[in-house]
Amino acid sequence: MIMKKAMTTKSHFEQINLALVYVQNNFNSIITVEELAKISAYSVFHFHRIFKEVTGQSVNNYIRNTRLEKASNLLLYNNHKSIQMIALECGFSTATSFTQAFKKMFSMTPKDWKKGGYTQKNSKKTFSMIEADESIIINPPEIVNSENIPILYTRVYKYENDISLIWHEMHEWCEAMNILEKPHKYIGLFHNHPSFLSYNTMRYSACIRTDEDINPSGKVGRCNLSCGKFAKFKFNCSHQELYKMMHLAYINWLQGSKYEVRNFPAYVEYKNPEYLMCNGVLEVDFYLPIQIIL
Repeated sequence: MIMKKAMTTKSHFEQINLALVYVQNNFNSIITVEELAKISAYSVFHFHRIFKEVTGQSVNNYIRNTRLEKASNLLLYNNHKSIQMIALECGFSTATSFTQAFKKMFSMTPKDWKKGGYTQKNSKKTFSMIEADESIIINPPEIVNSENIPILYTRVYKYENDISLIWHEMHEWCEAMNILEKPHKYIGLFHNHPSFLSYNTMRYSACIRTDEDINPSGKVGRCNLSCGKFAKFKFNCSHQELYKMMHLAYINWLQGSKYEVRNFPAYVEYKNPEYLMCNGVLEVDFYLPIQIIL
């Protein structure tokens, strides 16, 4: 009986991962529970229950929160776009529905957020902006065009500063699958905006880039990071310091450039991944997704 339950849980992760990838790639379109259930090969009834088991959120809340995370980013760094434009770009049908959902999550309107309300003290807020450390110097980035990147990944929710455990687990899985004997790279994908400390949810994916044709299993899924333009920064820092350096890339470099944020997760490539396992000093390439302001 125990073995059967374990296998069922493993299968649940595999199937729900298919739905999560679909949401990530199509958050700006209409997404129904019925189509997600079909993608995951469940009935709608079972899909609701299993989705919450795996993610800790209802289906509709997960979709809405994903859209709001994207929108909060665009409101900060795409100043020439109207709130209505950002709402539509992030999958909301009207500016009114967007404002209502945004206020419920962030305890302020999109307009107030855009004007700098995110920096104000508020006991109702479940997040805070990372404090800028102006003593940190970041060098100008290289503008690059990235190709599609095939990855294996595992997600983690509600993490703080220590990501060594998830990377130990990912490393052991890849080692067992003999992936590490062939060309591969270690990538960390930030689903939430990296300039914020969120006290209830931070979504991160530990990814291995590989061209090997490996079937996903359990918590490990498979997808492609799509191509696009990035500002590539080189950092040497601890994982905790990494957030401050990414934050400076957004508020110092981006705001004075001819670019704006592209609606895609930021990610890092770890050049010395062995230090991920012991929370040591990291050498990373930070890829900030950008597009030219038209």
